[in-house]
Amino acid sequence: MNATLSQTLMIFAVLTVFQNYAPAGTKLIADETARKIFSPEELNGIGKMISFVDSLIVDQTKLEDINEAYHAYFSIDEFYPGLVKDSVKFKFLETVGKEAFDAIWTMSDSAKLVHYKGTTLVDLHGFKTLGLNYRGKYRSYMKEVGKTDSLHAVLNDAIEVAGDIPPSVYASFFEDHKKLNFSLFKDRLWTTVFILSMGDPLEERVERYLRGKNSKH
Repeated sequence: MNATLSQTLMIFAVLTVFQNYAPAGTKLIADETARKIFSPEELNGIGKMISFVDSLIVDQTKLEDINEAYHAYFSIDEFYPGLVKDSVKFKFLETVGKEAFDAIWTMSDSAKLVHYKGTTLVDLHGFKTLGLNYRGKYRSYMKEVGKTDSLHAVLNDAIEVAGDIPPSVYASFFEDHKKLNFSLFKDRLWTTVFILSMGDPLEERVERYLRGKNSKH
């Protein structure tokens, strides 16, 4: 089976699981702050994102209680294993609607500078990168939640300084998840954003980019 066909089948399988399987105990209602900040269309797309990650988490842990499943997943190993490949993630995010996507993310199709194996690559075109929308509605939501939630306040401050989710937040998540209640909208949304923000390893992304570039010559 060639790589393209294999990737297509993988994407189809994951999207089918998302569309047809709703894990038990995963029903989630947006809190009052979310309903004030996000439009109904945005909340609908955000709900799809959360359900998508829920399904992957439950599939990995085989636990139906969503709070237990998330905590179990992040306790599997101190090194966070990628939950979903970029190819699948980007394909899924095309289905959530532009309003919901823009409320949280930005997408870049190029990179000015990438350090790789002792060399520096410049002006990479077709190098897709997902980033947090610094001025998006999710940032507004996080600020509001942070007024009464100390963990979200710390997260918001870290993102404000870095302009995106900084490495320190990724490093601390294995302890921070113990403070989260995944039955709550705010905590499950944050974790969805955290998981989907994680891309394939840099080496894998660069080598994929170079293969694609070489195939055009």
